[in-house]
Amino acid sequence: MTIISPVAAQALYDAVAHIGKNKGQLKAKCPPSHTLAAAAWQAATLVCNPYKASIASIMFMSDEQRVIFNEIKDIFDRLPKHAQIALDRDRAALESLGVW
Repeated sequence: MTIISPVAAQALYDAVAHIGKNKGQLKAKCPPSHTLAAAAWQAATLVCNPYKASIASIMFMSDEQRVIFNEIKDIFDRLPKHAQIALDRDRAALESLGVW
């Protein structure tokens, strides 16, 4: 069982859609780059759909963002493959078409 820090939990909460048809999935676009939510979004996206992750954003993260990034990435790496797919709408669409 993985325990997530309160700061990482809030950052991940801010990186996920909460209304509309994509509720519960990662937001379509990265939150503002100076936020912890951006670090959480980049980490989750790197696991769920690496084609959308920004190497430049990851390279220029602050120390605090890097801690959140590593924590979220470790959690998402442990998710079953079907859960990783379901969390990103683009990846899910590509999987359903059989092109991923």
